[in-house]
Amino acid sequence: MRRELVILLVLCSVFMAIGCAEQGAEEGPAGEEPAEEATPVEAVTPGPTVTPVDEEAATEETPGLPINGETVEVMIEDNAFNPATVNISAGDTVRWTNLDSTPHAVRGPTFGIENLGPGASYEFLFTDQGTYEYYCSIHPEMRGTVIVEEE
Repeated sequence: MRRELVILLVLCSVFMAIGCAEQGAEEGPAGEEPAEEATPVEAVTPGPTVTPVDEEAATEETPGLPINGETVEVMIEDNAFNPATVNISAGDTVRWTNLDSTPHAVRGPTFGIENLGPGASYEFLFTDQGTYEYYCSIHPEMRGTVIVEEE
């Protein structure tokens, strides 16, 4: 009986050691959880600027547009776009930065982002002349305008 008890204890110890070793293998270095696979998210970033939506528009193949146009800043604060209207040239970029503590959206006819978190930015390169009205789909009373003129 004593021999069986010793064997049982040894087997339990071995199984526990194997279980702990397998659990540790799933964790990263220093006990960190394994990284999940990255899921592509359309222009949602907490912090750094998002890549322009229309990257091809600023290539050398686009006649009449500067490759490195101006970047105009629009701040989102106190549930408003500031400035509400910007005048830019074709080839310029508008960067919206959310300075509020709640998410906002920027929705225009050919551009936009649905969830721009606090501190995040979104950029769009405007290549065509025209007047582009946009709004926040989360707070529809927030409205703005981008007027794109020929350079």
